Amino acid sequence: MKKRLLFLFALFVALTAASCGSAGETGPGTGTDSPSSTGRESEPRESAEPASPAYDIPEPELPELDYGGADFTVYTCFGKRPEDSEDASLFPPERFLFSEGLTGEVVNDSVLNRNLQVEQKFNLKIKVIQNDTEADVLIIAGEPFDAVVNQSTTLSETIYTGAFQNMNGFPYLSLNAEYWSPRCVEGTIVDDLVYIMPCDIVLDHLANTGFLYFNKRILAENDLESPYDMVKENRWTLDAFLGMVRSVHRDLNGDGIMDMEDLYGALVNGDWRMGAFFQFYFGAGQTYTKVDEDQGRVLAFNPEIGQGIIDMLSETLQDKTICLDSVKIGDMTGTFHWTTPYYPLMFVEGHGLFIQDELTAMDYFREMEDDFGIVPNPKYNTDQKEYYQRVRPYVAMFAIPTTIPDEEKTGAVLEYWAWLSHYTTLPAYYEITIKQKRVRDEETIEMLDTIRNSQVFEFGDIYYTHIPHYMSDAWAFQSFANRVTSNQKFLTKRVARYVKVLRQAAE
Repeated sequence: MKKRLLFLFALFVALTAASCGSAGETGPGTGTDSPSSTGRESEPRESAEPASPAYDIPEPELPELDYGGADFTVYTCFGKRPEDSEDASLFPPERFLFSEGLTGEVVNDSVLNRNLQVEQKFNLKIKVIQNDTEADVLIIAGEPFDAVVNQSTTLSETIYTGAFQNMNGFPYLSLNAEYWSPRCVEGTIVDDLVYIMPCDIVLDHLANTGFLYFNKRILAENDLESPYDMVKENRWTLDAFLGMVRSVHRDLNGDGIMDMEDLYGALVNGDWRMGAFFQFYFGAGQTYTKVDEDQGRVLAFNPEIGQGIIDMLSETLQDKTICLDSVKIGDMTGTFHWTTPYYPLMFVEGHGLFIQDELTAMDYFREMEDDFGIVPNPKYNTDQKEYYQRVRPYVAMFAIPTTIPDEEKTGAVLEYWAWLSHYTTLPAYYEITIKQKRVRDEETIEMLDTIRNSQVFEFGDIYYTHIPHYMSDAWAFQSFANRVTSNQKFLTKRVARYVKVLRQAAE
């Protein structure tokens, strides 16, 4: 099994590399194609949210600025990947930020052409500096970077140093525009303070949104109802999902041991901070915090629902004959599951009805023999109005240094760059690479738009509030009351600490 999965992984890497040089693969980003020509349009849905990215946002009103060929310097710690990582086929954040030349691969070429268009508009040169030193250290030392992009949790831990500025109200920036992220503003703002933000320049937040994939062959062989229909009819709930999971699990090789050769109802994420419980908790419409006019942000737990989610999930997800998690797979293979992808490749081989993963996993599934579909995280019950998908708390976000040489330059360039990315890099990745090259049916495209329009960012995830620690303990000990509710006083202080940090940084 291990050799077979590694062979498949090597094959995927080779196919991906080969596709980069394929003839005829063109994409947006030249400045000549109309936005509507960059990808397939999905059917409209009855929703208050747009069914797909709104490719009709007017160009931001910016002054005519000419920087005489000066550099626009972006500092990042991304690009330093583990030496033993074999995730070469996936989309690392830096791939959205810059390109070293045309390759024929649609995202790469859109990034290159987009950046050239930004450079031409402002007569400057985008310069990306990659290093291991954290940005705040260099900023405090006086380095005049124009912008910083790094892992959100890393940036959040350095705001107290005074290295970054409030992006809300910064010249020219429109953080509530779709090419930034209104959902991140909603989930992380304190007073009017927003220090870090994702945007369409680097689509890491889209690539790392969690949801569920399912195997259509296994679904049909077990005479199970289509999850698509259940989503459309507001019946896709935790109970419905768990019932399907429990109905599909078998010892395929008959050796009496459930291992990687057998069939499971679900393959789930077992990571401490990215585990299945977290995705389903947020999918059930729950959060850690909420805005408070006086205190900035306060805890927003519903202990009854929190315990209800644990009770609903525990019997099924903790039964190793029904579900197999990524950490257990790592134990079975003697590998780290984030560097050797046995977890997604088990789904490729047909060993799970469902798998819990993110958009990036589609690169593994592109050569899958069985057809797959996707669905959002299930609702807590049918009373819940919307579906919700948690964004990984480690995604790339932008920040603005206090040492920037020119506020007008940074604001204008970032705003135009983000807006232009909405018409170039976003459709190249989302409309072409994902919708046209990865998915296999129109219903999946509709599910993708539902997922994209229901992302969740959480203050308590991005800042080191310790809330994920106690949530993880609540799942491990099967008690929301003992691990979360009983520690609300401590967690309230942790949230208040970061509210104070943000407020002091603004002084």
